Amino acid sequence: MKVLILIRRGYRNSPGGDAVHALKTAHYLRKAGIDAEVVEAGENLNLYKFDLLHFFNLGRPYDLLPYLSKLRVPLVVSSLFVDYFEYDVRGRRWPVRDLLALLGRDGTEYMKAIIKMFLGQIPVRNQPYLKLGHRESVRRILDNSHCVIATTGSELERIYQYAGTIPLNSEIVPLGIDPLFFSRDFSWHKRKGIISAGRLEGFKNIHSLIKACETIGADLTISGQKGKNSGFYLKYLQLLAANNVQFTGHLRPEELLIQYLKHRVHAQPSWFETSGLSSLEAAAAGCRVVITNRGDTAEVFGVYAFYVDPANVSDIASTLLIALETPPAPDQRDFFYETYNWERSISKLSDIYRKVLNY
Repeated sequence: MKVLILIRRGYRNSPGGDAVHALKTAHYLRKAGIDAEVVEAGENLNLYKFDLLHFFNLGRPYDLLPYLSKLRVPLVVSSLFVDYFEYDVRGRRWPVRDLLALLGRDGTEYMKAIIKMFLGQIPVRNQPYLKLGHRESVRRILDNSHCVIATTGSELERIYQYAGTIPLNSEIVPLGIDPLFFSRDFSWHKRKGIISAGRLEGFKNIHSLIKACETIGADLTISGQKGKNSGFYLKYLQLLAANNVQFTGHLRPEELLIQYLKHRVHAQPSWFETSGLSSLEAAAAGCRVVITNRGDTAEVFGVYAFYVDPANVSDIASTLLIALETPPAPDQRDFFYETYNWERSISKLSDIYRKVLNY
């Protein structure tokens, strides 16, 4: 079986959870004996070489649409479907948030795509997205998909509520955690402070986390690199940060594990999260998890996390205080190892491929 993994344009210069998900999927597919090749959207594809096309990130339909008319193999889509609208109308600064509120969810996503085209991040030529608009583009992909894969049931429900359609054989395949993050243990009581790992952009709400840590006098380590269009936001974070805040920049997984093992709490008070990859990794490494109450987090983390309102700095601060003094449950690492296991996820994904291909 030969599978083409199609990832969003620009993932190399602006890595994120969606790219990690796609690349890890390809890695573990190969380990399972399936020939998986990763291609960035925008490249020329020889689709006759492959049995199946697996696309990641339904929220960026313009990366897949130009290929649909040439598609001669089954299409599987990992949705990774994030809702940015609350951040756009509440988390952004005036007057941008008021403008986006007037445009609505679809108009906002369409405008973002137009800006990316203007900046040269998305090609304009042969782009059906311009005519279809955002919601109809998502529908077009769903209508041409043989299977849509989500990491949670709430994600599938959100797609249906948004698009009004979904393939009948849609499936849930939980995200896997790299075994590296289960490989070492370190006494929680010897750890100190808070860490937050992920892309540095307004959507992740890092500025509110900095304010909350200053309020409670806690040390904060921020790991990650700025988003592609988030240079001003990084400067704002650096100006806002006091002596209790350290920026490490982007870290390799081995370096990130060391940081997790040093800290008591991993905090991710984003405006929305699907599976919260960095929080999953931190939980595997023995951190307490403080995460947003928006999105799919309750279904993913259950009783093994504290949940915060991203719009409320006081709530973030008080919850961090509790988390810093509350060791993780004794079975936390076992729960995440058994539930978010790459081998199990790939086994289910392989079954989906065979079902789609009638193997």
